[in-house]
Amino acid sequence: MKLIHYIVVMTALFTSCNYLDVEPVGKVIPDEVSEYRALLTTAYSRFPQHKKLLTVRGDEVGPGMISITYDAWIDIVTWNDESPDPVTYTFPWTQMYNVIFYANSVIEDVMDAGIDDRTETREQLKGEALLLRAYAHFELLNLYAKPYDAATATSERGVPLYLTIDINQEFKPVSIEKVYEQILSDIEEGEKLMTVEEQPAETRYRFSKKSAKALEARVRLYRGEWDKALAAAKEILPSCPLEDLTVDGFSAPYLYTSKESILALEQTGNTEITDDMEMLSNIMDKYNQSEDLRVNLYYRYGSSPNKCYDASMKITFRSAEIYLIAAEAAAHISESLPDAKSFLKTLIKTRLSASYYAEREGEIDAMSQAELIAEIADERARELALEGHRWYDLRRTTRPEIVKTYWNKNFEQETVTLPANSAKYTLPFPTEAITNNPNLNEWGK
Repeated sequence: MKLIHYIVVMTALFTSCNYLDVEPVGKVIPDEVSEYRALLTTAYSRFPQHKKLLTVRGDEVGPGMISITYDAWIDIVTWNDESPDPVTYTFPWTQMYNVIFYANSVIEDVMDAGIDDRTETREQLKGEALLLRAYAHFELLNLYAKPYDAATATSERGVPLYLTIDINQEFKPVSIEKVYEQILSDIEEGEKLMTVEEQPAETRYRFSKKSAKALEARVRLYRGEWDKALAAAKEILPSCPLEDLTVDGFSAPYLYTSKESILALEQTGNTEITDDMEMLSNIMDKYNQSEDLRVNLYYRYGSSPNKCYDASMKITFRSAEIYLIAAEAAAHISESLPDAKSFLKTLIKTRLSASYYAEREGEIDAMSQAELIAEIADERARELALEGHRWYDLRRTTRPEIVKTYWNKNFEQETVTLPANSAKYTLPFPTEAITNNPNLNEWGK
């Protein structure tokens, strides 16, 4: 099998039937665990940094009055998927499958590797690779397939599953349900193999038992499996400390060195967003500007993003999200409403002034189930702003009408509207991918 791997990685670039465009990893065949660690590190390093594109596609930011990078972003801002400017940033496809290629290389052969590094185990490496493959397929689903609906998931088009290294395989889409089944299988198997409970800051880009459970909680939430999402979140909540913005000495929750950090694989923003974009009122109106302590931390001048723009601000999973998953899942279970309110209050107590928290505490305690679910959605928008969650949250829940008012190139304000339940809540397969792989059009035939 290792010889086959070597042939694949050295010839795939020149094989027209393989649309993944994988690249050679070197001239040596991986044989020892240290070499498989290097292979897996390559996979991690190539994980697409695409969450900033979701931030712009959603209702969080728009071009400022002076935007140097306007042309690269405006078609994403306005949902122009049909005829974007050639300079427009593109959502990942090949890059994501490239990551899966490297993960598959580890999954298939690492258990036969020699032990030349006593700090590594074959089980941990295979577990990480399985979880990375699961996360990549999960991201592909949420970019290019319709939101999960249990009633239709077996009959709706998903994305191609990539599970084995075979350059002759046909990469045809499978159903949404089948992709999710594989994601959950990979998570379950990967978590069992894990030997590292929690990664230290310097290797927090790698999966661990804790981040595996965080991934399961998010996946279950997106599937509307409230009891399972709640159980997964509650399993790790005791090990999910929150930064307290009400006291001195706290760390920004979005730093990879923060005590909230669970997995720090992705940088969800960049300086183009902080320098060229302004927050939209859709998000800023959800804050109490004077009493919410996040406003001056997450933003500059009251409306400019100030979060997730450099390498110290990498976030994939963190404690606040786990509290919000637990709160949302519990809020959908009638008998768990008190727990949902408790999870929410625990989080916001660390984010609001004491007087404002006392006010909000009473309001939350008095909320009906529907009011609480809506409030948790708003709290996700406030707490997780600019971290790549908002677009996914909109599409997996109500898919509302989105109205954006932004500055155009003539320094005039312009308004654009995405209708409720628009088909644009799902990205089309990239034209280049379809050109290279006609099998993508085979769904339903």
